[in-house]
Amino acid sequence: MKRRLSSLVALSCASLMLSSGVASAQAEAPIVRLSIQEPTRHNARGGILDGRDFNIEFRVTAPEALGFVELVGNGEKEEALVLSDTDDCLEFDLGHPTLTGPFQTSCGDGIPDEVFIPFRVDPNDRPAVRDTDFCGSDRDRLDDDPDTTLLTVSNKAYLLAPNQLDLPAGVSVLTPLPVGPSTGGEMTGLSPGDCYGYGADEDLPGLVVMADVGAARVFNSNFDLLYPMGPGIRRIRNLAGFTSTVTREAEDRSGRSHIVAHMQVERGMLEPLVAFDFLTGGAFPWLGGDFARRIDSGPIETFAWDPAPAVDFSTTPARVVITNDVYNQLLATLPDSTSVKVRAVLVEGPAPDFIDDMNGDGRFTIVDLVQMGYTPLSNQAVRTFNIQQEDKFADLGDGLRCPSRSVVVGLDLDTNPLDDLGYFCNDGDGSSRSFKRVRR
Repeated sequence: MKRRLSSLVALSCASLMLSSGVASAQAEAPIVRLSIQEPTRHNARGGILDGRDFNIEFRVTAPEALGFVELVGNGEKEEALVLSDTDDCLEFDLGHPTLTGPFQTSCGDGIPDEVFIPFRVDPNDRPAVRDTDFCGSDRDRLDDDPDTTLLTVSNKAYLLAPNQLDLPAGVSVLTPLPVGPSTGGEMTGLSPGDCYGYGADEDLPGLVVMADVGAARVFNSNFDLLYPMGPGIRRIRNLAGFTSTVTREAEDRSGRSHIVAHMQVERGMLEPLVAFDFLTGGAFPWLGGDFARRIDSGPIETFAWDPAPAVDFSTTPARVVITNDVYNQLLATLPDSTSVKVRAVLVEGPAPDFIDDMNGDGRFTIVDLVQMGYTPLSNQAVRTFNIQQEDKFADLGDGLRCPSRSVVVGLDLDTNPLDDLGYFCNDGDGSSRSFKRVRR
């Protein structure tokens, strides 16, 4: 009969590691199965999701686990799913911030031989909410980077603030503004931050979540892609830090053990970023009849105004006179839905904050993680999400509609010396309306 460990509470433990022989073997034979269980499977065959407020479930399944261990002390908790232990004595380190030493002190040989997956049950991880216990040594990394952070190492995507409709008070047009999903900002004081945002997750540190879309991409404040590793090697951010809950299932009716992580998808997390340039064409007086659009650092596309909006040259810079028709023309150029492929892998040790396209094939996969030097402990789970943009429907008539807050920027996409008026739609500002049509 398979032996199982009950949850243990101890006062000491030793350093986090996997034996090197076992770790190297996992690249060929994953020791656990990772799957993306939610939303329902039919979505990968054409179902439509809203751009926000849906849930992704990452399920780690171990068919022959020994059991779970737990270390609690001074208000801090660390846990692990133990997969094997050849000497029948737990002699490893969970990395608890205050309780140190081997998990069991009676083993004697000082050689950890266990294979385990560290995690921590956290039922409530979300932006702007302080975590009640320890966020880990990388807690600052999970907070929003300040505007002065170098863009090449930033964990938060920034764009140069345009002359926006709703530019925040005190922010100049030269200030980089964060874009994409909210992470709650950096916390101050004695309490830890909210441990929520880009990068590895502190509750399931080996999880890698990859999506080549929107603010997961790494670009400079002018929306141009950066290549920190060299020409042609693109980079994205690990989205695992947006995991909102982690829990465990000791044993299902088939005898398997599970670690289950949920990710509540925030607005802008899996959506493209869109830049509009209202003023293109000739210099003053403005003669251009086009506006420009750029999606996710891709090519610049131009569209003809029909009819062309009025331009107010009495201001500096000149501004397009905004009407409902102007909004409708911009939003009409956006696709009704976008397909986003999400890949997830569980790796040995702390996961990377960034993933590089090491083989240059234009995708971010488990192959790139191996070439980066990481050892997979699981298979690669893949799911395609069809994201419906919160956009205007033509039959709704006039009135301001609020699409994704990822449609936020008004960059200068041509050589026109005039500054441009950006489009920034604040959620819940009293003028936001949307209608989600079910396809028939």
